[in-house]
Amino acid sequence: MNKFLYLIFLFGITINAYPQKIQLEAIEPFINQLMKDFEVTGLSIGIVRNDSVIYSKGFGTRKVNENLPIDENTIFGIGSISKSFTALTLGILVDEGKIDWDDKVKDYLPYFELYDSYVSENFTIRDLLTHRSGLKEISGGTLWYHSDLSRKDIIKKLKYLEPVSGFREKPAYQNVMYLVAGEIVSMVARTSWDDFLKNRIFDKLEMRNSTSISSVRESNKNLAFPHVWNEDYKKMLVAQEKGDNLAPAGFIYSSANDMNKYMKMLLNDGVFKQDTIISKSTLAEIIKPQIIYPIEGSPFGNEFSSYGFGWWVTPRNNDKLIEHNGVIDGMAAKLFMIKNLNIGVIILTNISKEPASFLLKAKLLEQIFEDKSLDFYETVKGYRDRRVNREPKIKTRVNNTSPSLGLNGYTGVYTDKMYGDINIEPLNEKELEISFSRSSIFRGKLEHWHFDTFKIDWYDIRVPDGYLTFNFNSDRKILGISFDQESLLDVDFSEINFLKKE
Repeated sequence: MNKFLYLIFLFGITINAYPQKIQLEAIEPFINQLMKDFEVTGLSIGIVRNDSVIYSKGFGTRKVNENLPIDENTIFGIGSISKSFTALTLGILVDEGKIDWDDKVKDYLPYFELYDSYVSENFTIRDLLTHRSGLKEISGGTLWYHSDLSRKDIIKKLKYLEPVSGFREKPAYQNVMYLVAGEIVSMVARTSWDDFLKNRIFDKLEMRNSTSISSVRESNKNLAFPHVWNEDYKKMLVAQEKGDNLAPAGFIYSSANDMNKYMKMLLNDGVFKQDTIISKSTLAEIIKPQIIYPIEGSPFGNEFSSYGFGWWVTPRNNDKLIEHNGVIDGMAAKLFMIKNLNIGVIILTNISKEPASFLLKAKLLEQIFEDKSLDFYETVKGYRDRRVNREPKIKTRVNNTSPSLGLNGYTGVYTDKMYGDINIEPLNEKELEISFSRSSIFRGKLEHWHFDTFKIDWYDIRVPDGYLTFNFNSDRKILGISFDQESLLDVDFSEINFLKKE
């Protein structure tokens, strides 16, 4: 063997041996301990390598306090990992010559309009996918979160969202722009995005349990149920919102087995069982760094971390880490792939706001990269224990202060030009009730706190208590209201400005 071939032989051994360091026999004990320490209801995991599934299994239960075992075919919400599927549907249309990444959005959706007319006219599909609209992080969440607005209705209201930075100046993570991307697929393909996704991706990849449609998801007998923590840090079952109006950005449901097939196709340059789902060159564009966007610090991310189309991409030594997280109410997911090692991992859980999937990802990467700096387990567990046992923060209250008006003086309809109306009505002799017209989750009682500020006790446990202040003019006439309300998931209350409706 000549020296050149010998070096190739050695290099080949190194590449093939590297991922062998995943200790499959250690995964199950680690997961069992993880679920015990962090009170995880259920978890499913899939690992693929070199076009083979090397591990796929479920743990725990689909519903708290019930014996409904999770397996590798149990479906979970994958949250924002859905964005990668939307990028893929667009990529298929690029392959067919029907669109180009740099086409203007308004060429396909004439009703697409943003706050700035120049931005509206020049916004491209590439801009949609790379989070560079100039809007603030998670902008527009009140439009879709548990709302009855359709996808088109939401898009028509984007013109009211004010930017906080220049167009293409810097990235800020969005959901609503991926919703726009899905509607472009629908317009070009002359079918719904959901049908295109099913026919061109799910069916071809034999992802038989995957869906973007809530009614199909709810009919699946192997469905994981979402769980959240209440204010007393007790685990609670909640009803999953339909999510159909944001499916292209965050509401695909899938299983470990189905996602294994998805990862195999991606790692095999767009080919699944000799069927080309997407061309190698188009897929390369999807997972290519498009804009520098470090969202995680060391050791996961670094100053070269970037965003592609629906993927975060981070160079690590000679490796390329391709990944995305997903969170919806009561669900959390992580998918990561190391392209040059031909390895991919999907982790699905049915409880949100817990670091279980993060720690399992860290454990596997620790083994793959032989990097002990990725061992955060005890640190994170300590932080979690302190959080569970901490005393709740109580806002300072000025006692013996009366409201400016009687309770009935605060009632009425308040409106925001983007969102629409909310109603404030009498609940009883001492309390008012607030309800958002388009979002059933935002309903609660108002109790006088001090001056013209009222404490909001939202009825749904997913919404943390907040405060509402009535604003007056110099004639003591109510102009509107302002919220002192913690953001949740993808809802930023500072974006809404409700004024009293005459």
